Amino acid sequence: MSENVTHTAVVEDCFNMMFATDSICKAFKEAGRAHIQFSQFGSVTRSGDKFTVALLEKYRTNWDERKIEEKLDYKLAFVLGWLCHRAADRQMKVVFREAEPESRQFPTDCSIYHDAFIFHRLYEDNNSTPFPYRKAHFETNMESLQASAALNVHAATDTFRFIWQRMLLEMQTFVTDTHDIDGWFDKLHAKHQEQTIHLDRYAEAVLTPDPDKVKRFISDTNFYNEEDAIIQLAQAFRQGAKFTQDELEAALAVEPTSHYAHALKMGFGYLQSASAYFIGEIDQDTLKDQLDVGKKGRDGQSV
Repeated sequence: MSENVTHTAVVEDCFNMMFATDSICKAFKEAGRAHIQFSQFGSVTRSGDKFTVALLEKYRTNWDERKIEEKLDYKLAFVLGWLCHRAADRQMKVVFREAEPESRQFPTDCSIYHDAFIFHRLYEDNNSTPFPYRKAHFETNMESLQASAALNVHAATDTFRFIWQRMLLEMQTFVTDTHDIDGWFDKLHAKHQEQTIHLDRYAEAVLTPDPDKVKRFISDTNFYNEEDAIIQLAQAFRQGAKFTQDELEAALAVEPTSHYAHALKMGFGYLQSASAYFIGEIDQDTLKDQLDVGKKGRDGQSV
């Protein structure tokens, strides 16, 4: 779940702006509208620098002759979510390092408290979002859901964990007719990402937050500022508001102050650059530069 909620929110807000602007191509809007929930998988996928440009080139080349079974619209939505993930990462990874230079935990408390804040601010009791996060996601027994009283939650969790693991194993077949089953499992283990997300830490941040950590990671870092023009714009879009192109451009032109606002502006800019490339207005080198491919973060470290 590392930075899951914040990354998803950045995608949703950037997509809402994308749907409203005249500066992004029709293909992006169609894919985003049809498959915004699928874009969430891109929003939590790493290593975007390595693949997004090549995938955009592939989809651009084949877009007009695409076939339904190729699911290029799904794949394009995934890449658009991935671009927004990169924007959130480039903005926030530096903040995590600055806020907790001593931390060796993954994820950091700072990132967890950002997710908790965004959950409460944008998703709790919100039935008008395509990403229905609920408080039950963070509860040990999902007690806020009425049905949990009639369910053995832990047994159900174990069952679904088993089903999920089996599905992942089926997806990760390296050689479908292999006779070396031990070698197959060795490869699977080698590909496994050795990171564990401790959900109890998320539960604490959401359900019983530490006031000192809230101050340290939300207020002191200036994570989210309601006065930022782009945040006000995003909030209005979430409530169904409409804007003229001049109003949209005016809000986007205001320099953000908070980190979430910076992530939104960067993510929207990435979508604009990708759109310009998709319709042939810029070349691939220009796209890579505008997407900050291969560039260090503002603290000189990798992001």
